[in-house]
Amino acid sequence: MTPNREDYLKCIYELSQSQAKMTNKEIAQEMGVSAPAVSEMVKKMISEGLIKKDKEAGYRLNHKGLALVSDLYRKHRLIESFLVRDLHYTADEIHQEAEVLEHTVSTTFIDRLEENLGYPDFCPHGGSIPKRGEIIKEHYQKSLGQVVEEGTYLIGRIHDQLQLLNYLDSHQLHINQLIEVRAIDDYAQTYTIYYDKKELTIPQSIAQEIYVEKQ
Repeated sequence: MTPNREDYLKCIYELSQSQAKMTNKEIAQEMGVSAPAVSEMVKKMISEGLIKKDKEAGYRLNHKGLALVSDLYRKHRLIESFLVRDLHYTADEIHQEAEVLEHTVSTTFIDRLEENLGYPDFCPHGGSIPKRGEIIKEHYQKSLGQVVEEGTYLIGRIHDQLQLLNYLDSHQLHINQLIEVRAIDDYAQTYTIYYDKKELTIPQSIAQEIYVEKQ
């Protein structure tokens, strides 16, 4: 399995979590490649039994592809946990480093790293870490962008994307923080939250990358 194929599988998995129907266009935009390149790759992955094409949902991972993605997330998130705990990386530094290392380290290395870390359940961004051989299942699945009622919520997970991390850091928002959703504007597609004596209005594009749990 090449790093390029692995990146495609992760991309399709991530898009499947938020896209009702996935097309070549969405994959191309996310991967930063041309639509013909996507077409060629998905044909290969379908023939290899990694993904399937559904008339309603577009592309989706089958069990084989999902097992590979789960292993990739396990490696990525354990590496991130190590970088933060032992090498003192900041939250906005770890993703790119882990992105490179996840394609190169062995399963034996990851097994021993997991043991050394004390078998953590979550990465520094709140993502669930599957055990060896398990299919990934996120503990925090509901995004702020899916919230329909006001109230108090815990920020449990955030998408580990650099611009998002910088945005949240600039507003002193972080994992395991309680926020109060005070207003939901369906027309403007914004969410007004209150925390630490501050009020902030967040657009839908950002709200959908922040995962919360009702308190």
